[in-house]
Amino acid sequence: MFGVDGVSSAYFSATRKAYPHRKGCNFEASNNFNSHKFDENAFDFENVLEAMRVPSKSVLKKKSPDPHKTGESDSKPLRTTRQIYDMCKSYPCSHSYNNFVIGQMLLDDRSEYMYPKGVFGNRVIESKVKSGAFYNSTKMELHLVAPSSQKYEFILQFVDMALFNAIKNSLYNNRDKLIVVSGLWEPSGTFNVFCTEIVSKKQIVVITK
Repeated sequence: MFGVDGVSSAYFSATRKAYPHRKGCNFEASNNFNSHKFDENAFDFENVLEAMRVPSKSVLKKKSPDPHKTGESDSKPLRTTRQIYDMCKSYPCSHSYNNFVIGQMLLDDRSEYMYPKGVFGNRVIESKVKSGAFYNSTKMELHLVAPSSQKYEFILQFVDMALFNAIKNSLYNNRDKLIVVSGLWEPSGTFNVFCTEIVSKKQIVVITK
């Protein structure tokens, strides 16, 4: 597993114990979003997804808070795949967040009707690993399907073998889980199949309940 900004596992817990999500609720996959922690007006979906496609670099994380930092930090815009996913799952797909329609940011069962001709451009998709052989090590490709109707197939393409193997192993171990991917989606040349290049672990998150 990677850190919270990339391929990772997350757990589900109701934010209000007195009002848990009903089984099968459209919003139960993620409910960790707190709108007060983020600056909606500073959020730019297109720019955030482009920033995620900067190749991953190893960084050292601080083990303790900066003792010189005092007071509460200012709210910041959403910046990770998981944060965007949590936000989108917290609102109806017809809702807008800083003028970006939820369903035009996230493809899931709720917003499928918004994609009658396919998935193009910067989008986050809620998917699952394709049944059977879902990877091609020679081509460095991983295959997913979305939404639950499996109307569309998505190909994750890699140029870095180490990154391909790391994510392939993570998805193999989580074949029954939801896989959230942010990418710039383009036609693959095959009907209802779309592809994107994965250059950073920040583009993929494994969701567990």
